[in-house]
This record gives sequence, structure tokens and C-alpha cells, in this order.
Amino acid sequence: MMRFGWLILAVLLGGGAVPATAQSTPSDPATSGLGIRLLDAPGDRRDDPRAQVYIVDHVQPKASLSRRVEVVNGTASAGQVALYPAAAEIAEGSFGVRPGRGENDLTGWMRVTPATLDLAPGQKGVATVEIDVPAGAGGGERYAALMAEMTTRSAAPGIAVASRVGVRVYLSVGGPAEPASDLEISTLQAVRRPDGRPAVTAQVRNTGDRALDMSGTLELSEGPGGLSAGPFPAELGTTLAPGDSSAVDVVLEEAIQGGPWRAVLTLRSGRLERTVEGTITFPDAAGSAADPVTAVPLVQNPRIVVPVAAGLLAAVVVSLGVVLLTRRHNRRSSP
Repeated sequence: MMRFGWLILAVLLGGGAVPATAQSTPSDPATSGLGIRLLDAPGDRRDDPRAQVYIVDHVQPKASLSRRVEVVNGTASAGQVALYPAAAEIAEGSFGVRPGRGENDLTGWMRVTPATLDLAPGQKGVATVEIDVPAGAGGGERYAALMAEMTTRSAAPGIAVASRVGVRVYLSVGGPAEPASDLEISTLQAVRRPDGRPAVTAQVRNTGDRALDMSGTLELSEGPGGLSAGPFPAELGTTLAPGDSSAVDVVLEEAIQGGPWRAVLTLRSGRLERTVEGTITFPDAAGSAADPVTAVPLVQNPRIVVPVAAGLLAAVVVSLGVVLLTRRHNRRSSP
């Protein structure tokens, strides 16, 4: 059984762009406000963590797809929940949903059924979003969100407050082959935050052709006295459009000593994973940073891999030759 995280967010009606951000599943959704989660994912993406939370797909023009979502009214009041698509964009390392019912190509291809759900406190409802890509659709990746919104009256006169939550949509349109996803981690920098906690900042660039939602872990080893620490989770929320760069931060425990340390950082987005290492030393003063160090990819050296592979292949050939010669000799020796 797949597990899907609830998406929880409350904003003032008419507010600014809303990040549709995945949160961990609340222990009691009925006390967590309005929530929404994706119920299904395409069969060929069952090993893609992003596709379990967001609508992520690659299709050709004239394609159609549908996904179901579950909405829960976790407030203390009954209400009508409106369901609709809203345009989204990726800028400065964040996925943002435009205010209201902003439109783009993708929202014009989306249809939600039913358009409203009447939910009592704690009640859940299911809706289906269908996406029909027109025959003349141009290639590229498009962004939107399937939004659920419930408006309630504030205690202050004349003020309405809306709970607005959403499921992100990353839809790539093009040929039969999905564009490649890739990333490059260029540097690691040890910093001491103003509150004194050590952190590592990695500079990351999206070198592929699809958006990335970054997650990952950092491990420290070979530290003072041979100490090791971690893994420490990367701060979530960084989304990179193709070609974009941003910093990804990992905050560590305050007890971590200066160093030097061997730092190994692994970053992921869906099925993509990259690992780098570098030797870092944390500064002593709060609010200061050490010089960035080059992040070295942790991959096998092809100069070593090729000879080893060639040697193994030669050993297999020799072994087969010995077996064949032995069998031939045995046949000749047989009466």
C-alpha cells in the first residue's frame, strides 16, 4: 500500500503566491486544517518518490491522464471546498502557485470533477483531475497545482479567511522519450549560523531538462579523534527549474566540533541521486563561513574500472577455454 503525505497550508484570501509544499502526514488530520493528498500514481513511476506526492508525468501531444485526490476537512466547521487548477512557476529555488485562479497552458488542459465538495468536520471526499493535452501542444515542462480552498468567516468583521492547499503538477510534453534529469553539486561550504549551529551549504545546479525537488543527507567522518556524525537531513523546499542554481542547506548538531571532517553529501530528486565529498572545517565564530571547497563526485574511476572489467572478462574466457579443452580431452579418452 502506498503512503501519501498530506498537504497542509492556510493563507489569507487574496494573498500572494502560495508554495504547495509537501508536509509529513499528521497523526490526526482532523485537527490539522484543510488537507489534500494524491491517491494514485502511474505504474511506471512506482519507484519515484515525487510521483507518490505530486502529479509528475511525461506525455506526448493528444495524451490524456487522470489522477484522484482525497480532501479532508480537518477544521471544526462544515464548509464547501472548491477544487480548481491554478498556474504555478519556479523561481529563486521555490515552487510558487499564483494567487487566485491564475491560468497558463496547463491549467487550460485540466478539469476537476466534482468542482466542489461539501464536507463536515473530519469528513473526507475524493475528486478526479483529468488532463487532456491538445494535439498542437509544444514541447517542454509546464507547472500548475490542483488546489482545494475553503473560505470561513473570521472573528473580525468583514474579513474572510481561506484555507488553500494544493498538489503540484509537473507535466512534460514531447516525444516518446522523457527528457533526462540531472544535477551538479559544485561546492561544499562549512558555516556557523548566527545561533551558533554548524551547517553545510551546497551549491547545486539543475543540468537536466526537468524540474528537481531536492532532498538528501549529509554524513561526517574522519573528524577530530576519528569521530563520525550523521546522517543529517537537508532542508526541504528547494525546487530547481532546468538550468537554475541554488543553495541547499544541511543544519547539524551544535556539538559538532570544528574539524577537519570528511563530508559526504547525497542529494536526490525522485529517482535521481548524486553523491559528492569534500574536506571541510567549521569556523568558530557565529555568523561566519569557511571558504567553499570543491565537491568531488563519488564515482568509480574509469581508469580503474576498465582494466578490472577487462581482466575479469579475460579470466572468464580462459576459464571457458579450460572447460572446453577438458571436455574434449575426456571425450577422446573415453573407451
